[in-house]
Amino acid sequence: MITDEEKRLLNLAAVEVFGTMYFTPVELLPELPAQDNWHLEAQYIKTEIGFNGPQRARLCFYFPRSLAVTIACGFLGMGPECEVEEAKILDTMREAANMMVGNLLGRLDPEGACVLGIPKAEVVADFSPASLAGGDVLALISDFGFIWALFGR
Repeated sequence: MITDEEKRLLNLAAVEVFGTMYFTPVELLPELPAQDNWHLEAQYIKTEIGFNGPQRARLCFYFPRSLAVTIACGFLGMGPECEVEEAKILDTMREAANMMVGNLLGRLDPEGACVLGIPKAEVVADFSPASLAGGDVLALISDFGFIWALFGR
């Protein structure tokens, strides 16, 4: 189960990475939004990354496709609604997850005893937060809707 301190540090990591690298404000919500406020997109980009050592965790993030495309376009120096290949969107979101969890890990483990894994990414259709299992479900708010996260051990 995720601790309050881990939630606090995850929020700091997300705010820093998304604000600095992608100029996109995000914030971890204190509780999950009501289901009638979800406003789900047709596709999400799922990323998964973990770390091992004295502390360990696995985090999956579900980014709305609209956010992923905007971030990829900006990261590649293109316009906000550019045409971008699926592979580049997945690469960008793998890197976003890597930076966010790497930032979190630096806060959790300043001595560097833990090892960050290699991120994975895939497109997910018909996503619903109600289907998430195997950990704590979290939600971050962004200008593009909710970023869903699953924190497991």
